[in-house]
Amino acid sequence: MNIRAETKPRSKNKVKRRTAPKEVRRSQLIEATIDCIAERGITGTTMAAVTGRAGLSMGIVSLHFESKDNLLKATLTHLSQEVRSTWADKHSDETMTSAQKLWAVAMSSFDPHIFNPKKVAVWFAFFGDARYRAFYRQIVESFDDERGDVLAALCESVAPEGQDFDAVGMTDMIESLGDGLWLNALLYPETFTREYCMEQMGALLIAEFPKHYGRPQGADA
Repeated sequence: MNIRAETKPRSKNKVKRRTAPKEVRRSQLIEATIDCIAERGITGTTMAAVTGRAGLSMGIVSLHFESKDNLLKATLTHLSQEVRSTWADKHSDETMTSAQKLWAVAMSSFDPHIFNPKKVAVWFAFFGDARYRAFYRQIVESFDDERGDVLAALCESVAPEGQDFDAVGMTDMIESLGDGLWLNALLYPETFTREYCMEQMGALLIAEFPKHYGRPQGADA
C-alpha cells in the first residue's frame, strides 16, 4: 500500500473542477471565448486558447461544445441575450411613458454591462470576418428584428401629430447611429466615451421628438 499517496491531501481546486455543474462549465468557457476573441480575433481563437484561458482541459470543451463553431454560436447567443435583456427590462417597465421607454431603449445600447471595450471588440470581430458574417445573421437576426419592432412601435407612439412619419426609417436611424458610435468607441475610446455616445443619441431623439425631450437625459430617465 502506498501510504504517502493514501494520506496526501487532495487539491480543493481539482475537486471543484470535477464536480462543477454543467452550466458553470459552459459559462466559464463562454467567458474565456469572449476574452480570447477580444484579444486574438475569431481566427486566433482556438479551442486550445479557450481552454487555457479557462484553466480547463480540451476534453471539457469538447464535451460541452464538440466544435469551435458550436462554441462561437453559444458565445454569440449569450451576448445577444445580454443585449436583449438590457433593453427588454426597460421596455417592460410599466411606470414609464412611451417617450420614456423610447429614450431608455435607445440609451440601453450604452449600458456598461454590454458597452465596454471587450464586448464591443467581440461584436465587431463577428461583423468583420467574412466567414462569420452569415453566421452572425443566423443567430442574431431574430434578436435584431425584435428590438427593431419595439423601437418602431415606440417611435410611432410618440410621433408628431398631424405629420407623415416614417417610424421604420427613424428606427433605422437610431440603430445605425448606435452601431456607428460603437465602432468609433472601439477605434477612438478616448473621444467616444459612454457619456459622449449618450449625448449624441440624445441629440438625435431631441431633434426628432422635441415635444417629448427638452434636454439630454440619463440612460435611466
